[in-house]
Amino acid sequence: MRSVTLEFKEALYQFGKPVDFVYFPIEGAASAVTIMDNGSAIEVATIGNEGVVGHGILDGDDDLAPNDVIIQVAGQALRMDADAFKREAGKDGPLRRLLLRYNKAYLMQISQSVACNGLHAIQQRCCRWLLITLDRMESNVVPLTHEFLAIMLGVRRSSVTEVIRPLHQQGLVKNSRGAIMILDRAGLEKLSCECYRKVKNEFDRLLG
Repeated sequence: MRSVTLEFKEALYQFGKPVDFVYFPIEGAASAVTIMDNGSAIEVATIGNEGVVGHGILDGDDDLAPNDVIIQVAGQALRMDADAFKREAGKDGPLRRLLLRYNKAYLMQISQSVACNGLHAIQQRCCRWLLITLDRMESNVVPLTHEFLAIMLGVRRSSVTEVIRPLHQQGLVKNSRGAIMILDRAGLEKLSCECYRKVKNEFDRLLG
């Protein structure tokens, strides 16, 4: 493993391109994103220090990325050559068993995100996203612009501003240039949909 710095908006993978490295985030967060032909995009999963980026190559001979993956919050990570990862994870041992449990939780997060993006209001989805990202950081400040949050939620930038403003007025968050500070986590959980709780409970059940 090699220690690397992952920069904001850095592209780790592109859909359909080979996965050369696997990343274990220590801090910060990455987003698995689906991008349409017209350039619009939406996040389907968040990966932080609870997981691994690129674990999909664990089984099978297909080492092509199923999603674009970009860094949403900069930070340090451990990088491992994909072939070395496959050799180690291919052994029947604790690493493989842990990765299989993580993969189950990861797939559940994706399926819940699909349902959430289609069924729930933007404010609920925004609160869910902030809480999930917060769980993967060691700070109550999410260094993120409204423009990037709009991409994560698959909405216009103006929609994000309309959602964040009442959260700020209620004292739940403090909005500043390039960052959102979480002031009242419990309040955000009340406004979020059930998707945050379901995903968190599954990660806690499978990974402790």
